[in-house]
Amino acid sequence: MTTAKKRSGVSLTQFVALIMVTVVLSLLVDFGHKVALYRQLQLEEARLDQGIAYEENRGDYLEWLRGYVQTDEFVGAWARREWRMVEAGETSVVPMFPEAPSAPQIRPQEESRPSEGPRWQEWWKRLFD
Repeated sequence: MTTAKKRSGVSLTQFVALIMVTVVLSLLVDFGHKVALYRQLQLEEARLDQGIAYEENRGDYLEWLRGYVQTDEFVGAWARREWRMVEAGETSVVPMFPEAPSAPQIRPQEESRPSEGPRWQEWWKRLFD
């Protein structure tokens, strides 16, 4: 009598295949996370590059402005605009606007109502009598 042993469960080959599939899936998920992180870093780098370019342009403008405000041309333009100054030989024109009419004086009116009684009685008489 030969008894056939029936093995229940997973064979060694199936076990190794399951382990391999699990490892490959975890590597794929990790790779996906790394790709997403790399893309975010690229976007951040592009944003920072734009910021650097903006600040470099702004620095160039400020350098130009610093040189310009130290010139006589700027001082003359500023004096004309802010202090209304003129150079020799020029005539200054100052427009004169007529004065605005003053607001009329409002005097409080004296009460001319008879003091017969309370105000509501006066209204009652006017409306219903």
